[in-house]
Formats: sequence, C-alpha cells, structure tokens
Amino acid sequence: MTNESRSTKSSESDDIAVLLDTMQSQYSWGSVLPILLLGGIIGIAIAYAVVPLYVDALVRSLIGDSPKAFWYVARSAGVVAYALVWLSVVWGLLLSTSLGKAIGKVANFVDVHRHVSILSVVFTLAHALVLLGDRYIGYTINSIFVPYASTEYRPFEVAFGQVGFYLLVIVAGSFWVRQWTGQKVWRVIHYLSFVICVVVGLHALWAGTDADVLWYGYLTSIFVVGFLTIFRILSVFDRKPTTAA
Repeated sequence: MTNESRSTKSSESDDIAVLLDTMQSQYSWGSVLPILLLGGIIGIAIAYAVVPLYVDALVRSLIGDSPKAFWYVARSAGVVAYALVWLSVVWGLLLSTSLGKAIGKVANFVDVHRHVSILSVVFTLAHALVLLGDRYIGYTINSIFVPYASTEYRPFEVAFGQVGFYLLVIVAGSFWVRQWTGQKVWRVIHYLSFVICVVVGLHALWAGTDADVLWYGYLTSIFVVGFLTIFRILSVFDRKPTTAA
C-alpha cells in the first residue's frame, strides 16, 4: 500500500472520528434517557389503558389459565430485535465502504447507525423481559440473563441469544466511551458486531419458534451481511500501489 493510499485511509478514519466527536452531545445520557423514559411511559399507558379497553382478546389471553400473549409479544419483539441488529451491522458495513459513501452522506449513516444500535438493545430487552409474564416455562430474571441457568427450553440455543445481548450492549455502549478508548480500540470493539451477527443468527434459527416461517428471511439477511463483508475486505486489498512514472 502506498503512502498516498495510507493517507487516504487515515483521512477517512479521522473524518469519521471528528464526526463522532461532533455528534457526541446528541447521544449524551441527558438526551437519550428522556427518550427512553418517554417510550416507557407510552408503553405503560398502552398496556394499562389502551389494551384493556380495545383489545379484549389480548386481555383474556393475559389473565386466562393459559396466557399466550406474553409468548407472542416476546416472539414479535425478538424478530424486530434481530432485524435491528442486522440493520445496524449492514449500516456499519456501508459506512466503511465506498458503496455507502456513494449512497448518501456519512453523517446520515452515522446518525442512523447509532439510533438503530440503541433500538436493537431496547427491543432485545423487551424480547427477554416480556417472558417473565409467561407461565408455561416460568422464566426468572436469573434464567433470562444467565446463560444455561434455565434448562426448561433449549438452554444451549438460548445461550447464544444471551451472549449476543451482552456483546450488543458493549458495542452499542462503546460510543459513549470512545473518547477514552480512542478510535483504534473503538474500531476493535465494533468488530464484535460480526460475532453478534453469528450468535444472534444461530439463536434465531435454533431457538426461535418462527424459524421455519422466517427461514428465507434469515437466509437473505445472512447473505447480505456476507456480501458486504467480502466487499469490505476486497475494497481494502483493491488499493494497489501505484508506480511512479
């Protein structure tokens, strides 16, 4: 790789670093927590006011002898969480390639990437915590957050999702500590996104009860991530050294 290629690559990395520093205030806890609080208030209002009044069948499912609503909500939240994790990884890959830069502004990609990462954590939490209300398996806080703590339902497959959640929190939370870790360490942490994609995908395929219905969707998502990863690797090696005339 020539000095010019190294300089270009370093410049692109520095530009993203400067952009992240500029956007830091937008994602401070002071600005994010009110949004999460508002979301929680809306969720509680819907659960205790809207649902009992207008969704009678769902209420009966919640308070009946064999409630199924918790399981349905957990499954739905899990599918949304998987889609958000996938979108976050895809957005990150696009951000680091010329393909993404050709589609839109880097600032827009960084903004969407960060929002999607936060949402993926929120929906993953919802996917797990809703199961506390399900009586069929009887999940507890311990069995939800500790791998292999629950043996009632596919502990090995469920553990992939639990590990993926912790890695997701590390990657999403790394934005707030980047000023202390530095750009290089921050990039290394973000490489965990590929591990997250694998373990979450295995969790969805092996533990998800909707895997047979969503099989082609999961397969397509894996193909897209694989394609963009290969494109990203090839774009690095494509910077061939130029010979002086």
